[in-house]
Amino acid sequence: MSRVEAAIQKARDAGRGAFIGYLPVGFPDLETSIKAAITLAENGVDIIELGPPYSDPVMDGLVIQQATQAALANGFKMRDLFTAVREITAATDVPVVVMTYWNPVMQYGVDRYADDLLAAGGA
Repeated sequence: MSRVEAAIQKARDAGRGAFIGYLPVGFPDLETSIKAAITLAENGVDIIELGPPYSDPVMDGLVIQQATQAALANGFKMRDLFTAVREITAATDVPVVVMTYWNPVMQYGVDRYADDLLAAGGA
């Protein structure tokens, strides 16, 4: 059973749905987004979902679009995602997953992306 499945099962066994906290990583800056994710973990989320900034997040809605645009304007790079995952997973046992568009993964390199996410402790 994966860490994500285990977290969902634990919530189900407690008679509730899993609480998944989403954050656009890198907003307003990398350090603050890492601290925010750790704070989510310390306050009861079952799973942390990070959304890396993407230049055209039109389906994400205005608030997430603005946050990701600010993160990109502040210099966020895809490698920062793996730094964030590494630091968050070092500080908490809450599984960290990534929700992203396919384009950034393709540009980064599918195998490299998967390897870097796994090495950082991503679930």
